[in-house]
Amino acid sequence: MRRFAKRIRQDELIKSGGIFLVGSLLVAILNYLYHIFMGRMLGPEEYGVLGSLFAIVYLVTFAGATFNKVISKFTAQLRGKGREAELKYLIINALHKISIFSSILFIIYLLFIPLIGKFMHLTNYTGLVIVGLIAFLSIISSIIIGALNGMQKFVWQNSLSLITTSLKLGVAILLVYLGFKSSGALVGIVIGILATLIIGFWPLKNELTSKYTTKIRTSRVYFYAIPVLIASVLPIIAITLDQVLVKHFFTSIEAGLYAAAGNIAKIIWFGSGFLVSAIFPKIVSRKAQGKDTSKLLIKSLIYTAFFVLVGVGILSATPRLIVLGMYGADYLNIVPIVGLFGLALGVFSINQILITYNLAMEKYGFLWIILSGLILQIIGIVLFHSVLSDIIKILLLSQILIMSGMLIHNRKEFSINGN
Repeated sequence: MRRFAKRIRQDELIKSGGIFLVGSLLVAILNYLYHIFMGRMLGPEEYGVLGSLFAIVYLVTFAGATFNKVISKFTAQLRGKGREAELKYLIINALHKISIFSSILFIIYLLFIPLIGKFMHLTNYTGLVIVGLIAFLSIISSIIIGALNGMQKFVWQNSLSLITTSLKLGVAILLVYLGFKSSGALVGIVIGILATLIIGFWPLKNELTSKYTTKIRTSRVYFYAIPVLIASVLPIIAITLDQVLVKHFFTSIEAGLYAAAGNIAKIIWFGSGFLVSAIFPKIVSRKAQGKDTSKLLIKSLIYTAFFVLVGVGILSATPRLIVLGMYGADYLNIVPIVGLFGLALGVFSINQILITYNLAMEKYGFLWIILSGLILQIIGIVLFHSVLSDIIKILLLSQILIMSGMLIHNRKEFSINGN
């Protein structure tokens, strides 16, 4: 028993994951305080509007994770090989080009706002404009976060997340209290991201201020970015498009109830997904050094599955207590569905480990598995959406199918029919 405890304490994954566990836990608490306050202060109908806008926020935020992972991968590789001059060029060049890229995307997005607003039955487009600004800033900040992750400056990375979330909560409460409704709730996110951009330059000051003497071939970076973009966007579409479709097919009040159920269920995802950021640079580093990576994958899946099972158990055992504590009596109709929703996002969390592993290993065949699952999910929701529980069952089924396909795809790592 002592030997096992010693091995756990010395486990490199546990040490790094512990930083993310603490950071993720604090960020999750602040995020849930944000949604608790917004749900109670706005009411189900206006919270339904915020929930549908948040679906787009999640989508663009995790699309920005593309650049996060790409920069993290190449930062980890260059730093591991002691190629500091190339590392500096990578970060500075990425910030310059991504700023231009995100500006173009923002302008294009603004042109499509009337169409998006019409589909989501929104009469006021202010929130959609703010969402575009959030996307613009998130993409740029992802370069900072990715560089910190690749350099394994995990304390700085998690500290920035805490600062961002704290400002989001405080500013949102103030502005909603002053009467700015869902738009005020979104402005809090803008302020938080701006703080990340400003403060995040400090731990990277050496890379950003000193001159670089060596350039790298950016074509490798762009080539890697394509599958990462697809792998980042497709899974998030799976857990955000459902909210958009609910806003389209159901009333605003029902959309608000679904958003509340989804945010409670995300406790499972946030609570079990803390290893995703920790394992990526470690797998990249081990692969570059020719070391075995399968044990790291298996341990990550075991730890994640454990937290998923514990979380789903708690959520299923005390749904009424959790709903009352977080959102109040106006949301009691969601009590029967929060446990099922939590299970769906728990499977999603396991899938994120598998996706992260394959991206780090540069194995891209899994993209077809995710795309197939997403297509089946969309078709299922469009055809079967009589009640909110139908949406959740379809989401759960699609995630289980994706997980099954991913496990088969990585069968060699588990020595299942492998060599």
